[in-house]
Amino acid sequence: MTNHLECVTAQKSQWYWYLLVIFICFMAWQTVGMAPLLVILISHWIQNPKQLTNMSSFSQEEMMSGIDSNLLLVGLTFSFVVFLATAIWIIKTFHGRSWTEVINGTKRVRWSRFFVGFALWGALVIVSFVISYMTDPDNFEFRFEPVRFIFLTLITLMMIPIQSSCEEFVFRGYLAQGVASWTGSRLWALLIPSVLFALLHSANPEVAKYGFGVMMANYFLIGLTFGLISLLDDGIELAMGAHSINNILGSMLMTYEGSALRTDALFKAKIINPGEDLLMGILFSAVFIGILAFIYKWNFGILTRHVPPPSPVLS
Repeated sequence: MTNHLECVTAQKSQWYWYLLVIFICFMAWQTVGMAPLLVILISHWIQNPKQLTNMSSFSQEEMMSGIDSNLLLVGLTFSFVVFLATAIWIIKTFHGRSWTEVINGTKRVRWSRFFVGFALWGALVIVSFVISYMTDPDNFEFRFEPVRFIFLTLITLMMIPIQSSCEEFVFRGYLAQGVASWTGSRLWALLIPSVLFALLHSANPEVAKYGFGVMMANYFLIGLTFGLISLLDDGIELAMGAHSINNILGSMLMTYEGSALRTDALFKAKIINPGEDLLMGILFSAVFIGILAFIYKWNFGILTRHVPPPSPVLS
């Protein structure tokens, strides 16, 4: 029996209600959610008035240069707390769907799945980093600052899982359920949110630095991988865990020039090659899916199984 995509009812199930929900969440994210970051930026600009003279030509990275990276991380991740809280409330109000039903269609979250995804994806990311380091150690700068790293660790472990789980909640949870209810297709519920997930990241600084095409391919691969395991496992807990450790390690283990996570990570890569990263990502995603399929005895035939239309609303 499947639950995740099948739990949608006819209560405000048309596409335009989903568009309205996303719009409301976006507005809350950009106003209330971004308020702390705006305060940080304004305070910095007041203290550094010279930066205000060239605002029209500023890039995102230039606008934030000189600001404490830990403070920036707090400001950026806090906005996702607001987005997630708004999404949980508005989805319940409009659709009558609880946050646990968005996660897996039931009343209970399978937290063991979260930690399996967390551990397995984390191990693969670390293996990938070790391979990169061993083959080209001169490309990595080690820069451990104990006090700053302690604060980075606390902020990362508290805030990054919320940010990552928020994205999974919206794309692999809410939007996938909506697409499945409109099309009856699990494959469309995989592809459309994966494309939208990639496009959401098109404003990230690494896209401008390394190229739209190759970075969109990397983001699409991540979305496709997390979407596939969510469909096969009938819930998004594995994806929530994998996405969380992916961004935690991106914050604490290694950063690079142009990264959306500008932190005092332990290592900074001098040069990255997104094309090579894409090939490595394909390999490790296949290993990730294969191991999980073995553990949970997944039936890949479920991907072609029709999703029934939304069930009537119970009075």
